[in-house]
Amino acid sequence: MAVKPLSLSIDTINNDTVLKYENVRKGDTLKFNISIFEDSQSKNLAGESMHIVLAKPDGYAVEKIINSITGNNFDVEFDVQATLSVGDIEGIIEIISTNSQGVVTSDITNIFTFEVKPNPSSNIVIKSADQIETLQQIVNLINNYNANADNLAIQNTLAIQNKADLTALNNTSDELVDRLETDAANGTEVAIRLEGDISTGNQLDSNLKGNIVTGTTVHNNLLIDILNGNATIAQLQNLDWNYIQSMFNLLEKMIADSILTDESSNRFTDENGNYLTM
Repeated sequence: MAVKPLSLSIDTINNDTVLKYENVRKGDTLKFNISIFEDSQSKNLAGESMHIVLAKPDGYAVEKIINSITGNNFDVEFDVQATLSVGDIEGIIEIISTNSQGVVTSDITNIFTFEVKPNPSSNIVIKSADQIETLQQIVNLINNYNANADNLAIQNTLAIQNKADLTALNNTSDELVDRLETDAANGTEVAIRLEGDISTGNQLDSNLKGNIVTGTTVHNNLLIDILNGNATIAQLQNLDWNYIQSMFNLLEKMIADSILTDESSNRFTDENGNYLTM
């Protein structure tokens, strides 16, 4: 089992195919170097795709798709699956083009043939089968679709749950808004009452300050009265009460012997013409 080189020159019109290879055996890997011509002229393959198909003698086929080619030459490699059937292998190349409008066209070359010989080695245990890249791409697309479908199902479930969560959150938000509006209204009433209490407190504070000033004045006057009273008491304590008593007795005697008169010094008399005395 080895890598076997094959050199292929093939035309899309003329039947002048040239295939060079040596001793290809069962289980070998094939490495093609391919040049494409159109009416014996080198064909520019820029922007085109090469679809290479090898049909094996047992009815199975293998294929490769090559992109990003420059000029008319490219390399392509097939693994052991291409040579697991002994006999003549037929190959063909499809040239796929896409124009600026997105229209896809294709052109095919002539058929080329080479022989796969038996391999004396008994170590080849791989069975021949199809190896079609386009089919594999379809399988991959299906697998990707299934994976995406599963992912979409999960995303849909999450979206439904998120919708329920958002609905609940919205309802909670509405309740909070109502509660905040009620609290704001109550807070306004409390603020009004507080302003009234502050005003009343300020008035009470002003009245209390006035009462304190008045009380201070009364206190000061009382202190003065106490001082005056103490001075009077001291003066009285120093008086000669026997002398005072004799003066009162003398005054009383003088009043008792005096004749009553009016503001013109006219004397008052009774009905008998007697003068009135104290």
